[in-house]
Amino acid sequence: MDFRLSEEQVAIQTMVRKFIQRDVKPGALERDRTFDPKLPLEERYPWDLMKKASALGLRTLGVPKRYGGANEDTDLFTQVIIAEELGRGGDAFIGSLRAQTKHAHNLAIYMNEEQADEFFPQIMKDDTYLLATAVTEPESSTDIHLPYDEPGVAMKTFAYRDGNEYVINGVKHFISCAAFAKLFLVYARTDKDKPISQAMSGFLVPLGTPGFKIGHIDHMLGHRLAGNAELIFEDCRVPARYLLMEEGKMFTYRMSGWQITQLTAQASAVGEMQECYEMTLEYAKTRIQGGKPIIQHINVGTKLAEILGWIEAARALIYKVAWSYDTQYEYNPAMIYVTNAYVKELRLKVVENAIDIWAGYGIQIESPIQMYIRNAWSMMHGGGLPTINRMKAVKFL
Repeated sequence: MDFRLSEEQVAIQTMVRKFIQRDVKPGALERDRTFDPKLPLEERYPWDLMKKASALGLRTLGVPKRYGGANEDTDLFTQVIIAEELGRGGDAFIGSLRAQTKHAHNLAIYMNEEQADEFFPQIMKDDTYLLATAVTEPESSTDIHLPYDEPGVAMKTFAYRDGNEYVINGVKHFISCAAFAKLFLVYARTDKDKPISQAMSGFLVPLGTPGFKIGHIDHMLGHRLAGNAELIFEDCRVPARYLLMEEGKMFTYRMSGWQITQLTAQASAVGEMQECYEMTLEYAKTRIQGGKPIIQHINVGTKLAEILGWIEAARALIYKVAWSYDTQYEYNPAMIYVTNAYVKELRLKVVENAIDIWAGYGIQIESPIQMYIRNAWSMMHGGGLPTINRMKAVKFL
């Protein structure tokens, strides 16, 4: 296999890197530090950055080409390259931007022609038109993936047909991008007597739909601009034409789409690890202790070498899985889940060793790496804990 980038991929990588270095990184720590969920929407999110990213085509990568996006032209390996460069920004703004590709990619699969004609032009026209996907609930999250597939287990949000509408009742929480989004892909149970694998349906719910409102906005430890929030549905009525695919069939479709898009999340994590490593390397070269730069102290130098090895291992694994998926050569779906678990745990090891090198300076709120430490812990829970990912992988072994 050959992981050398094409000229087009190099150009895309360079474009994203310049955007991150010029526009995102300079204010990342300040945005993270001053985020307040109580501020008005226009003040708590960097819409200027989203508009710049949108102008570069980064918001609409997952939109089909016929609507002006780049879905068909952006293979998974290219998406991984982009996600890694975005991750170097460290800012949770990057997470909300990267998620737009994931959500649009899934909608491109799920939507029929009528739905696509209605919503994709709106997405393309409005630089602030963000998407969110709602699965997790206060009493249901990972259990939709567990092998105990019986009626009454997992998702409680329920939708029933009433004439030309569906009526949705329930609560979702910890939903990424929910505080900023204008269109939501909402998963709900449509049959209380069947297991979730036969009763999960998906609905398009635009912001402003009667009976739907944004509840509590989360104030997270890390990735604070991810826009996680609670969604409340109280007799929320959506047109029946907003049902995605077939009623009760979304479990299978969601599992296949989730596998692919999770790889870009871990590629972004590699970008963050790389940035944390480079900051730590520079610090070790300039911090004088005992009459010499601390990188010359054997315990510091060997830690840096170990961090570098971990990052390269994670990158190689992600590249291999993306390449296998694109070429369909020895592709094993289990590796998406295995990779997700592996990179999450490796990320914690990277930041743990970095903080050892920075010592007391690393735990100051002004430290340039403290954000990466908090992000690493926060993202352990995005897409499921490592243990759960390994459980998901078992059925493909």
